[in-house]
Amino acid sequence: MSLWYFVAVVASLGVLAPLPFVHAALRLRRPVVWLWVLAYAVVSCLMLYSLAQAGDADNTEIAFGFLWFFGTILFVTVSCVHLALLRKKILYPPPTVWVETGMHCGLFSIDIAGFGKVGRSSEIFVQVRRMLFGLLENAFESSGIAWEVCLKRDTGDGMIVVVPPQFPKFRLLYPLLSRLTADLARHNVVTAPELRIRVRVAVHAGEITLDEYGVTGRPKVLLARLLDSRVLRDALTEAPDGSPVVVLVSDRFHEDVQDQGGPGLDTMSYRQVLVHEKETEVRAWLHVPDPVLRGLP
Repeated sequence: MSLWYFVAVVASLGVLAPLPFVHAALRLRRPVVWLWVLAYAVVSCLMLYSLAQAGDADNTEIAFGFLWFFGTILFVTVSCVHLALLRKKILYPPPTVWVETGMHCGLFSIDIAGFGKVGRSSEIFVQVRRMLFGLLENAFESSGIAWEVCLKRDTGDGMIVVVPPQFPKFRLLYPLLSRLTADLARHNVVTAPELRIRVRVAVHAGEITLDEYGVTGRPKVLLARLLDSRVLRDALTEAPDGSPVVVLVSDRFHEDVQDQGGPGLDTMSYRQVLVHEKETEVRAWLHVPDPVLRGLP
C-alpha cells in the first residue's frame, strides 16, 4: 500500500495540471483556452479512473505504479510547455500586416533611376531588384520598423511601402535614409557598373484608403507626384556620382513630423522646392543624404 500512496500523491499533481490553464483563460480572456482546460480536465479524470481500476489488480501493482509515476510527470511537463507556448502565441503574436482604411500611415516610395537602360538584360533587372529590396528591408529593420508588418506594393522598378501608425514616422528619415544611402554607396563601390543603383525616394504621410486593388486616395496620388517630379529627377542628375539617393519630403510630412524634431533629424539639410506635376502644385523639401555612414543608433 505504501507504493500506492506514493503513486497517488504523484498522480494528484496531474489533477492540478488544468488549474494553470484556468488562470490563463481568466487573465488572457481567450475562449480557446477554455477548450484546453476541458481537454486537460478530461485527461486528469481518465488518469484517476485508471488509477482506481489499477488498484484492484493483484499482479500489476508495481507496473502500474511506475507507469503512473513517469506518466504523470510527462503529463505535467507537457501541460506546462503547452501553456507557455500558448501564452506566448496570444501575448506576442507573429507580426502581420495591419493597415486599414482611415489609418494615418507613413508612406515611402522608391524608384530605381535608369532601370530600363538600354543594354541591361532581364538577369540584371533581377539582380538589381533583389539587391535594392534586400537593402531596403535591412534599412527598415535597422530603423525599428518591422518590414513584415508594412504593406508593400511592387512597382516594377521600385516599391511603395505603407508603414502602420504604431511606428514613429520620423524613422522614415532617420536612421532609415542614412542606412539605405550608406548601404547603396557601399554596394556601388564594389559592384560592376551595370549593377550600380541610384534611387529617388518620396516620403509622405496621411490617411490611406484601401480597396480590392491596394492603396489609393489623395496621399497615394501626392506620393506618386513627388516621386515622378522633375525636381527630384533633376536633383539626382545633379547630385555627385557618389550620392546614390535623393529624397523629396512632402510639406505636410515636414510640418507634422520633421519640424517636431526627433533623434538624429537634420532639418537644415533640407531645402524647400516647388513641385508642379500634372494637376498638382505643392511645396516639398529636397534632400541629398550624405553617403558616409555616420553615428547610427
